[in-house]
Amino acid sequence: MLAQLLRLLENNEGGLTLAEISREMQAQPSAVFAMITLLVQKGKLLEIGPDGKCCTTCGLESQCSLLAMRGKRYVRKPNTTI
Repeated sequence: MLAQLLRLLENNEGGLTLAEISREMQAQPSAVFAMITLLVQKGKLLEIGPDGKCCTTCGLESQCSLLAMRGKRYVRKPNTTI
């Protein structure tokens, strides 16, 4: 399923939300979130905000009203293998 998730994000340059990924994979959000967390930790995915910028570099993640309203998106990190 990890490879399926990476392939899904490879074809979506603007990234997808947790809900969108769960729907596409027909999987429970909690299971998808666990996979996303693992892939972010391994450096294969990036968390981005709705504006396309990387949330981990901002420093205001906990105070971001745009992020709270629209949620994080996930993209495949360039040049990573499955």
